Amino acid sequence: MIMIRSICIASTFLVLNAFAQADKNLSSLTRFDSDLDLEVYSKMDIRGVRVGDNVLERALNLIEKGGAIQYISGGNRSEKVDIHFTQPYLESELLQNLSLHFDKDLGFVNQVSLTYRVASRYVDILPVYNKTVEQAIVKYGNPLSFQQLQNLTKNNNSELRLSSLIANLPTRGESSALIRAYFDYLQVTPKTHFVRTENGHALLLTGFKQCYFWPHDEFEELLSLCSFQPSSGNMKGQGITLTLRNFAIQNRISDFQLMQDEQEIEINF
Repeated sequence: MIMIRSICIASTFLVLNAFAQADKNLSSLTRFDSDLDLEVYSKMDIRGVRVGDNVLERALNLIEKGGAIQYISGGNRSEKVDIHFTQPYLESELLQNLSLHFDKDLGFVNQVSLTYRVASRYVDILPVYNKTVEQAIVKYGNPLSFQQLQNLTKNNNSELRLSSLIANLPTRGESSALIRAYFDYLQVTPKTHFVRTENGHALLLTGFKQCYFWPHDEFEELLSLCSFQPSSGNMKGQGITLTLRNFAIQNRISDFQLMQDEQEIEINF
């Protein structure tokens, strides 16, 4: 039994060491305990990563699946790791950048973003956008519909202002302030509004950007798919970004941090 345990420990060390040698950036994530578990997770995921996951464990899994660490911000006080995937696309490449935002002290993922870009500025990204929307619907179901938005805001207009949604967001619970702050950030102008797509989905037009939303549990968990509008001419440079937020779990991470900070310190002489 002792021998089996020793073999397991040695194997784990070899795997971690191999990844660390393959990419020296990974060493800044090893400050976290890979066994530390929040025991609360998002219902949705992006490439197998959920809000509430352990960032070191997920980074190792993504590297094992062919991803390469492109960037970890801030060294040992980092709060984000970027993992890069590529695949051939026409005469260019489709670049996929998966960003894991995490608590810098405990290492729990608090936001996941996946951005698609085309390496060549001469290759149209619009087919990638259309395919991304299609695949998001296959995996997550239909986004917020215009009818659902009308029901929520009690408004039957053909265009619905974002301010109308903000006014009807949930006002109870610990997450309400975070949810409202997120949509306030998207309120670029008072005229920022939703339109109905041909499929009946609600598409937010805010500045040069357009976004679909998949809300769960009264917006406590929110998946968004955003890009620049094709008419803006900036879609290629900015890319297409799928982002998963769970405001309730963000609060749980903060509460966990407070619990850690408030633990009694014992000093013995």
